[in-house]
Amino acid sequence: MFESKYAVPRNIDKLISKLKITTDSHNSYIKFLKKYNVIAFDEDVFDYSIDCQGESLPLEIMFGFSKKRDREDVIANNWMYLNRIPKRSIAIASLNFGDLLCLYPNGKVYHWDHEVNDLYFDMIVRNGYLEQNLDLKLVANSLTNF
Repeated sequence: MFESKYAVPRNIDKLISKLKITTDSHNSYIKFLKKYNVIAFDEDVFDYSIDCQGESLPLEIMFGFSKKRDREDVIANNWMYLNRIPKRSIAIASLNFGDLLCLYPNGKVYHWDHEVNDLYFDMIVRNGYLEQNLDLKLVANSLTNF
C-alpha cells in the first residue's frame, strides 16, 4: 500500500517519546510510525488525495523521522508549527501545498488550512496578530479510518 522513504530508525521508541504522545487514541499513529517512516507522495500525480467535506486535497508527505528536518520530520514540523496549530494536536502530514493534517488527543484527524487557521500578522491589530481560527475541518474520526 505505502512505501517508506527511509528505514524505520532503530531508536524509534525514543523518537516517539519526544512527541509526548500519551493518550490511548494515538496508538494507531504510534503503530504507523513503527511500520513506516516518511511517505512521500508523487507531486505530479494526485492519486493520493483526501476528501475533506467535499473538497479533494492532495497529500504530499506523511511525516516520520528524517534528517531533512524542514520538510519530512514529524518533530521538526511540530516545533515549527508550535502555537500555530491547536494545542495538544500533532501535525502528521502535509497536504494541499501548505496545509497540515493534525491528529488530536481524541484520535480524530483534522485539516489545518494555512489560509484559514494560521495566525496572521496584521499591522492594524494591536499585538500584530489576528485571532487564531481553531475551527478545523474534520477529515476522519480516527487515523485508522483515514
